[in-house]
Amino acid sequence: MERIFSVNLAGKVKNYSLSKRKALMPLFEAIINSINAIDERRMQNKNNNFKGSIIIHVKRSMQDKLPGVDNGIAEVDGFEIIDNGCGFNDENMESFLESDSMHKVDIGGKGIGRFSWLKAFKKVIINSEYENINGKGFIRRYFDFKIQNTAIEDRVEDVLTRGEYKTSVVLDSYLHGWKENVPKELSVIAMKIIHHCFGYFLNNNCPRILIKDDSESIVLNEVFNNKFKREHTPIKFKVKDREFTLLNFKIEEENFVGHELYRCAHSRVVDTKNLSNYIVDLNKNFYKHNKYWYIGVLTGEYLNDTVDMTRLSFDIPDNESTLMADISWAEIMEKVIYEIEKHLGNHLEVIKKAKLDHIKQFITKDAPQYKHLLKYMRPDIEKIHAGLTTDKMYKELDHVARKFEQQMKQEQDALIKTLEKSDVLPDDYEDLFKSEIEKITEANSSTLAKYVMHRNIIIRLFETGLRKTDTGKFKKEEYIHNLIYPQRKTSDDISEEAHNLWLIDERLSYCSYIASDIPFDKEKERPDILFMDRPFAVSDSSEEGVYDSIIIIELKRPMRNNYTKDENPIDQLYGYVRKIRDGKAEDRYGRKIRVSESTKYYLYALCDDTSRLKEYISNYDFTVMPDNMGYYTFNKGLHAYCEILSFDKIIVDAKKRNRILFTKLGIH
Repeated sequence: MERIFSVNLAGKVKNYSLSKRKALMPLFEAIINSINAIDERRMQNKNNNFKGSIIIHVKRSMQDKLPGVDNGIAEVDGFEIIDNGCGFNDENMESFLESDSMHKVDIGGKGIGRFSWLKAFKKVIINSEYENINGKGFIRRYFDFKIQNTAIEDRVEDVLTRGEYKTSVVLDSYLHGWKENVPKELSVIAMKIIHHCFGYFLNNNCPRILIKDDSESIVLNEVFNNKFKREHTPIKFKVKDREFTLLNFKIEEENFVGHELYRCAHSRVVDTKNLSNYIVDLNKNFYKHNKYWYIGVLTGEYLNDTVDMTRLSFDIPDNESTLMADISWAEIMEKVIYEIEKHLGNHLEVIKKAKLDHIKQFITKDAPQYKHLLKYMRPDIEKIHAGLTTDKMYKELDHVARKFEQQMKQEQDALIKTLEKSDVLPDDYEDLFKSEIEKITEANSSTLAKYVMHRNIIIRLFETGLRKTDTGKFKKEEYIHNLIYPQRKTSDDISEEAHNLWLIDERLSYCSYIASDIPFDKEKERPDILFMDRPFAVSDSSEEGVYDSIIIIELKRPMRNNYTKDENPIDQLYGYVRKIRDGKAEDRYGRKIRVSESTKYYLYALCDDTSRLKEYISNYDFTVMPDNMGYYTFNKGLHAYCEILSFDKIIVDAKKRNRILFTKLGIH
C-alpha cells in the first residue's frame, strides 16, 4: 500500500544542510540506525548477551574498471548496510514516515538523519525481515526511498521459509559532486567510521561491525581494540555547575590523523578539534618520542542537550555565554586543555625542553638580537611551534619581539606617570624602575646584535663575490657595487640601512649627498659612487652652495687585468676631478656641481692589484701601505688624496673594525 510522507520530502532534503566534504555522513547515519536497531532488539528480548552484527558492503563503480588492465582502486559508488536488529516493524515504519520524529529522542535521535541519504544518493532501497508481533513467523517489508516520490510503496509480506532478523539498507549511486569526496581505500573508510562512532565502540555491547568489498574485509572492532588504548581512569570536572567527562586514549598507529579532541553527544562524535592548535608541544615530535597519538573524548549531559539537529555542531557560543547557553566553548575548552596538559604533564615537558633547547641554540647562533626574549617573554617563546623553517622561526621571534616592545612601552608610560606624581621615588616602584632599566639595556643590546649580525653576513657575501663562479669566471663589478651601494640610487632614494659604505669607511654614510652610478655630464659619464659635502659654516656668502669636499669611488671586477689608458681606475678618477673643477659636472637635477679652489677631493679605487694595474700605479707617485694591501698618494695639482684598496684589504680591515663586536657575540 502507499504510505504518505507527512512532509514535503523534496523541500526537506533541499533544506538539509550537509557539505559535500561530509560525503560519508549518510553512511554514518545508516550505521548508527543499525546500532540503535540492535539495541532495541536486545531490550525487547531482555537479553544483554545478544551480540549484534553489522556488515557494510562497499559498492564500487564498475565503469572505472577496464578489462585486463590494473586501474587501481575504483571509486565508491554506494553502500549496503546489513544488520540483525529489530527491523522495520510497524512502529519504526511510522517513525520513518514522520519528519522530526521523537521516537528515538531519548538516545539522541533527531528524526532527520535519513534525509541525508537522499541529499547524497539517487535512491535508497530498504529490505527488512523481522518477527511478527504475535511471534508466529517472520514478516518481510521492502520499499524504495526516492526524492521524486511523495509516497512510499510499502510492501509487506509473510516469509514462507524460516525467517531471521535481517535489515538491508542500500545507499544507491552517489549524486554528482559527492563521490569525489569519498576515500577509495577500505582502511581509510574504516578508520573514519571508527572516528565518527567512537563512543559506540567504547560500549561492551557494541555490535561486531565488518566492512568489505570484493577483495578485502576489515573488522572495525578489532582495529579499535588493537590501535586505541584507553586509560582506565576518566577525568571528571565541572564548568560552573555542569559536569563533563574526559576519556583519554593512546593511538599506536603512525598514520593516524594526529592529536585530537572528540566532542561527543549521545555516543557520537559531533566535531573534532586539533589539539596541536591549543597545546603547541602536542605535535609530531610527541608521537616520535612516546610512540602514540593522544585522543581525548569529551562527553557530558550538557553536550547531549545542546547538540543541533544535524548532529554536526553544538548550540554553544564560542566565546560568551548567552541566555540560551550559560556556558561558552571558551570556558569549556580552557578547562579541557588544563586537564589534558596535567594528564600529559611529564611527556609534554620533555618535548617542550627539547624545543626550547633548539630555539636557544638558534638564537645564539643565528639570531642573537632576540636573546632578551628568552628572559622576558618566556611564555610566548614556549608557544612557538617546533620544527619551523628558518624563515618561519624568524617571523615568530619577530612577532614576540614586537609584543615585547609594546609591553615595555606600556610599562614605561605607567612608570613615568607614577614618578610624575611625586618628587621622591616611591619604594614600591624602586624595583620596577631597576627592572625597566635592565630591560631597556638588554633590548638595546639585542638591537646591536642584529646590527652586528648584518655586518657579518655582508662581509661573508663580499667574500663570496670575490671567488670564481662554477663557470670559472669572477662575478661582474655590479655584484660588489650593489653590495656597497645600490646602483642608480641616491641618498634621497634610500635609507642608511640600505647600503654598506661602512665596508670602506664609516664616515662615508654622513655625507650630505650620495649618488650611485648617476651620469654627471653631457657625455653620460658616471662615477660608480659620488659623495658631496657642504661646509658646516659659510662666512662668505659668495661661497654658499659650494661643496667642501668631494668623494669618488671607482669599482672594478675582481681580478681584472685588461686595463687600458682610458679604463684604468687612476686615470678615471683624476678625469672625474678635472671635469668637476672645470665646471662640466652636474648633479641629478642638472645643476652644476659648484666647487672652489679649496674643495678637497678624496678618491678610492676598489680593485685587485693585478700586474697590469701595477704598471699604471708605477706611473704615479703612489706609496705602498704598511700592510702591503693598498696604495696611497696626494695629487697636489688636483688637491686630491687617492687610495687604491685591494678587495682583500677591504675585507681584512672590515673584520678588524668589527672584531670586538663579533667576538662578544661569539661570531667567527
